[in-house]
Amino acid sequence: MAKPDRVYWDACTWIAYINEECETPKSSDTEEKENRYAMCRSVLERAQNGQVEIVTSAFALAEVCKNEKAQNENLGKLQSFLDHEFILVVQLDKNIGIKAQQIQLSGLSGIKPPDAVHLASAQLANVTEFHSFDDRLLKKDGQISADDGHIIKCCKPGEGDLKNTLFDPENEDD
Repeated sequence: MAKPDRVYWDACTWIAYINEECETPKSSDTEEKENRYAMCRSVLERAQNGQVEIVTSAFALAEVCKNEKAQNENLGKLQSFLDHEFILVVQLDKNIGIKAQQIQLSGLSGIKPPDAVHLASAQLANVTEFHSFDDRLLKKDGQISADDGHIIKCCKPGEGDLKNTLFDPENEDD
């Protein structure tokens, strides 16, 4: 059996899931809504079925506190959820810090230190996709390479190349 692809979840993705964000505006200039919880849930179901692994930084635990609803109502959900075997937690250490510095100095505009930590963690874990709802990070699609050299797709959960791969003929065993 092939090793499952890895996807990275930014802190805002965890916030959308644990707060069950169901009707969040896609952007400030449109009335169209998206069900962020459902988008996240579909990826989690694929992870539970062994189709993907979800990677996140231990730093996400600190970042979810910036969201008032997560802080007041749902903070414990993420702490216990990260114990599932299909979720890989990248530790924030010196190597990640150095990689985050390199990302910030690389010329990519709008990369703040927390975003750089997440991108560095994704690089180290050689993820295929970086899931976020942050427009600044989504605009980095095609600009970040994993440590193994492949380009990381920056997209919203379920909108990348890995969606609906379970029933693709190419993935069937002979």
